[in-house]
Amino acid sequence: MNIQSNSWLMSRRTLIKGLGATLALPWLEAMSPNAKKITTAGSMADGEIPRRSMFTYWGLGLEIRGFTPTDTGKNYTMTPSLAPLAPFRDDMTVLTGLKAFSGGHGSCSCLLTGLNTIRNAQTLMSVDQQIAAHHGSSTRFPSLVLGTVRETGFGGPTPMTLSWSRNRTPITPENRPEVLFEKLFGSENNTTLAAAKQALAQRGSLLDSIKEQAATLQRNVGKEDRARLDQYFTSIRDLEDRIKVEGEWIDRPKPKVARPDFGSHSTRERIANDGRGYSEYTRLMFDMVALGFQTDSTRVVTHIPRTEGDEARCFGYKTNSKWDLHTLTHHNEQEDKLVFWRQIDALYMAEWAYFLGKLKSVKEGHGTLLDNTMAAWGTTNGGYSAHDSTMLPMILCGGSALGLKHQGHLVQKDVPLANVWQTVVSRIGMPLPTNFQGGVATGVVKELI
Repeated sequence: MNIQSNSWLMSRRTLIKGLGATLALPWLEAMSPNAKKITTAGSMADGEIPRRSMFTYWGLGLEIRGFTPTDTGKNYTMTPSLAPLAPFRDDMTVLTGLKAFSGGHGSCSCLLTGLNTIRNAQTLMSVDQQIAAHHGSSTRFPSLVLGTVRETGFGGPTPMTLSWSRNRTPITPENRPEVLFEKLFGSENNTTLAAAKQALAQRGSLLDSIKEQAATLQRNVGKEDRARLDQYFTSIRDLEDRIKVEGEWIDRPKPKVARPDFGSHSTRERIANDGRGYSEYTRLMFDMVALGFQTDSTRVVTHIPRTEGDEARCFGYKTNSKWDLHTLTHHNEQEDKLVFWRQIDALYMAEWAYFLGKLKSVKEGHGTLLDNTMAAWGTTNGGYSAHDSTMLPMILCGGSALGLKHQGHLVQKDVPLANVWQTVVSRIGMPLPTNFQGGVATGVVKELI
């Protein structure tokens, strides 16, 4: 073994073949060029571990007074709403007082874009897709776009996606963990691989044909129709981008991961009116995200675990609340409603704590998967009734190995949400895009870096 040249050094895409299986390895210390020998891997080089980001949106926000700590700094006193996150207090910063361009119903589109709302017809690229473009085809899936419903809501009163492509079109979320697992880790053989290649070629050929026909049509229609065709071409460019990345990865084996028990029916469909099944479903979605990160199948994820429709019915089977979450937000200072709302906040926060626990349980380099992932709990539903664009809460978690310096509770009165994303972008190591967040961002949150 030539230790000086590290001839034994393992590649990220090293494959182990045996017993008829092919396994794509997760990130190992033995892959580091700093390793001296294979049995004592040593530390990874700076910047070598993938820099990941996770953005979530929680519809209808939370009861802000019950959530907000009364003191600031690293030794702040946790509120009951935050109590489920106690094991991670050193891994996160609670930010309060933030603002967004738009808040309340139908405002999730501006969370990651700065300006996109149903009210102003803006269509800017979202920060997650900018980060995905920065990573390029480093992973099989440049990003994962997830939610509890499989629609964008585009054109309607309630958007259902956080992600907007570089061509400024909304990206449809996936809401089925069992389908997501097959996408990430589904079995492949020569027959299925050949079929996939054929399908990919057919999609490319079909797009070429559509483009030719649309270009011909565009020369023979009026001004308004040409504008509509321009939008159509934009959607085609998004598909072409996806086909290009798929083509680069199609011959590379997927990681082999044990398939969870999803049952015989879609887990999404098993959520009952009183909220039973919601926790199981949500945790399976978070499990898929953690596996996607751990196997370096993706480095960017957006997820809406709870829409403004409140499909989980507020954990009614646990709280016995007779009100849905939206009704509770219009509490008119009725104490019984506020009590239920705070109880519900803690139950939903336990789902986020589960996800953080999954990331923290995976060792990576000298730290954990959580240390190398910036995961944001966010919303654009602020204020006392969770219908305002101000007094917004955010919980920025993980990322310590990427340079985030957590501050406990940090008040950021009237600071744009976009500043938090500019901070995340700085830790990713990507250049700040032109007109970032539509010019809403005013800088980084200096306390965090």
